[in-house]
Amino acid sequence: MTRGAFRPRLLAPGPVEVPPAVLEALARPVEHHRSPAFVATFARARRRLADVMAVPGDDVLIVTGSGTAGFEAALATAVPRGGTVLALVGGKFGARWAAMAEALGHPVVRVSAPPGGDFDIAVVAERLRATADLAAVTVVHSETSTGVLHDVEAVAAVVRRERPEALVIVDAVTSLAAAELRPREWGLDAVVSGSQKGVMTPPGLAFVWLSERAWAPAVRPAAYYLDLRRERPQQARGQTAYTPAVSLVTGLDVALGMLLEEGPDAVRRRRAALNEALLAAGVALGMSRFAARPSPAVAALAVPAGVSAPDVVRAARARGATLAGGQDELAPTLLRPSLLGYADRYDAVAAAQLLEDALRDVVPATPVGVAVPAALRALDAMA
Repeated sequence: MTRGAFRPRLLAPGPVEVPPAVLEALARPVEHHRSPAFVATFARARRRLADVMAVPGDDVLIVTGSGTAGFEAALATAVPRGGTVLALVGGKFGARWAAMAEALGHPVVRVSAPPGGDFDIAVVAERLRATADLAAVTVVHSETSTGVLHDVEAVAAVVRRERPEALVIVDAVTSLAAAELRPREWGLDAVVSGSQKGVMTPPGLAFVWLSERAWAPAVRPAAYYLDLRRERPQQARGQTAYTPAVSLVTGLDVALGMLLEEGPDAVRRRRAALNEALLAAGVALGMSRFAARPSPAVAALAVPAGVSAPDVVRAARARGATLAGGQDELAPTLLRPSLLGYADRYDAVAAAQLLEDALRDVVPATPVGVAVPAALRALDAMA
């Protein structure tokens, strides 16, 4: 293989491979952000985003910033200052939102999930009953650091039963356009996502939807730029409170059109099949599934005993691909390949072979010719 020739280059759950049509849109001449042409593009992108997120009308707000900015905007805008936050922590991003709530002045109570596992709903219910002055619950839908798809529907149901006054704030950064997400039906109050994941656009945009219940309290936002109460009336008119990332919005509009043309259900099925192919390839190579309830956005694979996951990541990079490894305490043992962006079954086959080649670079005794057949069997089973 020619070094640097491997495609797709990005085998990570963000940033992801971007479709050529989106890249073309990013290269168009920049429109003024107050021009009629951009106002029309912005309004269409918001409508399309609402369709992808399965929320009503044009209620989704687009913020220039990362998904982290979107989550801070949701907390700062909807949660009363000083209100207690119950943070469900199943990995790095659940922990980040807990730390963010503390930084904004909220008392935080943490509920942890075991590594690779889901939350015990009975424990969540007990903590809900025991927590005084509870204002909000934060939970990550697809915990990218562990590959777990947490049961947000079950979490929201227990919050509604035990503490109906509390807001349910959901990180859907990698689950949007990958896993089933029904904010209104599940009783969610805030859903946050970002551009560099399932919507196949470069980093730089955050998306936030708040329920009417989340807008209702007379909250004095703990933010200025990220105060969504400033953004809401402006975006309803096709404007933004501050200068937006014009080219990214133009690209986003194209990417969302592609997703809607394929159909949300078809997109989710395709991404689940691609992710299952990566998991199957890893298992065939002697790895093991890390997540008990795998997210379709990322294939979390524990490498065999005695193998260094960072060495495999480096071997993949030498072959021209960025393969996501584990984070923090999981860095030595975890690989997190992903085909969340612009990808099809042929990319899954190529990624399976890349996994095999990279592992063989580190462990020469790795079996030959097992990853691709395993990936193909998984793809055919889910066709």
